[in-house]
Amino acid sequence: MRPRHAGPIALPVVVTLLALLTGACGIPDATGVSEVGAGPSTGISSGDDSAVTEVAREDVLTDRVQFVANYLKAGAGDVDSAAVRLRKFMSPDAARLFKPTGTDLRVIRLVEAPLNTPGQDLVKLTYEPVGTLDKFGLLEPATESRRDTYEIRVGNLPGRSGLFVTEAPPALLISDDALDQFYEQKTIYFWNTEYTALVPDVRYMPRSTPAEQRPNTIMTWLLNGPAPWLSVADLDEGTAVVGKVPAADNNRLQIPLQALPADDAAQALDRLRRQLQWSLRPLLPGELDLKIGHADAHTYTGDDYLADNPAARLVEDPERFVVYGGRIRRISGSPGSVEPVPVLKSDENRDVVSAALSTSKTHAFAAVVTDGGRQALRVASGELGQQAPLQPITGLPGPLGQPAWAVTADGSAGGAIGLITANGRLYSFPAGRGAARQIPWTGQGTRITSVAVAPDGRRVALVVDGKLYRAALSTGGDTPVLGTPQQLRPADLASVTAVDFNSEGWLTVAGVRAEDRRVTIVDVSIDGALQSPRLSDLGDKPVTALSVYPANPQDASPLSGRSFSRAVCYSAEGKAWEALSTPDQIGADKLAGPAGNQPPGTVPTAPFYLE
Repeated sequence: MRPRHAGPIALPVVVTLLALLTGACGIPDATGVSEVGAGPSTGISSGDDSAVTEVAREDVLTDRVQFVANYLKAGAGDVDSAAVRLRKFMSPDAARLFKPTGTDLRVIRLVEAPLNTPGQDLVKLTYEPVGTLDKFGLLEPATESRRDTYEIRVGNLPGRSGLFVTEAPPALLISDDALDQFYEQKTIYFWNTEYTALVPDVRYMPRSTPAEQRPNTIMTWLLNGPAPWLSVADLDEGTAVVGKVPAADNNRLQIPLQALPADDAAQALDRLRRQLQWSLRPLLPGELDLKIGHADAHTYTGDDYLADNPAARLVEDPERFVVYGGRIRRISGSPGSVEPVPVLKSDENRDVVSAALSTSKTHAFAAVVTDGGRQALRVASGELGQQAPLQPITGLPGPLGQPAWAVTADGSAGGAIGLITANGRLYSFPAGRGAARQIPWTGQGTRITSVAVAPDGRRVALVVDGKLYRAALSTGGDTPVLGTPQQLRPADLASVTAVDFNSEGWLTVAGVRAEDRRVTIVDVSIDGALQSPRLSDLGDKPVTALSVYPANPQDASPLSGRSFSRAVCYSAEGKAWEALSTPDQIGADKLAGPAGNQPPGTVPTAPFYLE
């Protein structure tokens, strides 16, 4: 299930304008939102959805280490007023001398406990840079991996109670804990360059942003353009908001626009409203009005826009498969468990090592790595419910990795594209007989061992020399190409072995912990800044492959902006596992139908989902 296809989608209950964040700060911008105070203030915590409160200097009176931890949270909120909040923690002299370099928040991750000798003012922080967060909610990952130190002096002032920062680094610092606690993920959307599907662009919204200002903030982000790494289409030239977006009224949100470009104005307006309907969820009330100049407003209701995001078709309970005795087999209890394997002819379902299955509204696609003495990739495509012969893909040097479908179009099998690693390099392949094409790698490292594609078909995650990267895949030309890769640096992982997309804003990553060399599976935000444990200790045998059925963005929490998939399986020790609350091996007893006669010790391997 990839871009350029859509099906009927049921609209969930739409959350009305969030009245859950009161007080604190707005985000001043070019469209006229006025600043209403400093943040962060009362909000909703990402971990347990309980209220969090703005940190204050007076919260800690004697503990210098905890005081500095709070100082690293004080800057969280509206970027333009971050320096004001930090100066509240400082002595008058330190506040007067504090002239931060740069206008963005510098997000850091502490790699060991802060050091402070009792009775002394100096607190030493050892950190790794995470990235920079700008006023448009965009977190740009750090471009280098290093450990460095900051020194912050904390002391008392005559006649004043509590502690003060008396000397601070000249930077707008916040910790990754502050990013997690005082922001929610908010996804805005841009069209791919073919205008066939919307691509998620994950941002960070201060929890303190008042509900009535959030639509204007989102419009400001959209008008500023997409994250550079995505390689997607910007808004049509000349698109602009007249004044600012007023608060929703009477179940209606009206956005005043200046005239759109004369060429294809109707088509441009339709693209824009669909983009806005997705970007404004769940803030969007029942009706969206786009008012252009003095003309009557264009009114939009309903849920037809949902089809423009391929991830909206993701189901709650996916179809599950494994490889058993060289054949693709279904798992009992999952949807379709009594049906044949999609598209594959039964007599060709043999010698399988790994596979990927995908569907559009009209067609099914299979990519199968076989080993009948030599590894090879074969593909099949056909209309839903029909079988088709496997056809060879040439030009792939072994060993072959796990294939993944990137693009599967509605209406025909033409134009479908898959990705696979082969002998440490990345290749694309078609849905029928043909040659694979190597996709040049322009990032650091040389050996690509894992590749995953988001449902939007644009965003790609890769493992290269044991490191995690993200990049944008462009398929509009004669040959697919990757944009400039960006390395992501999950906390505490010495190396990464496998990756897949968990949701629009999160990856699931398997790797080896730095502290004890134990294997673990974690969820990592798409920018590498945040991390959540999934399976903390899997022993010392590596995870060789991951398969995740991503979460539907319509299931994201309206409070945290996050959604997480429970459908995670993996390969380790030549066995198939599910990542439940604990590792759960998928045994032959879980196969749909009889296991059949197999040599002793045969177990299911290479688990995956129908995309």
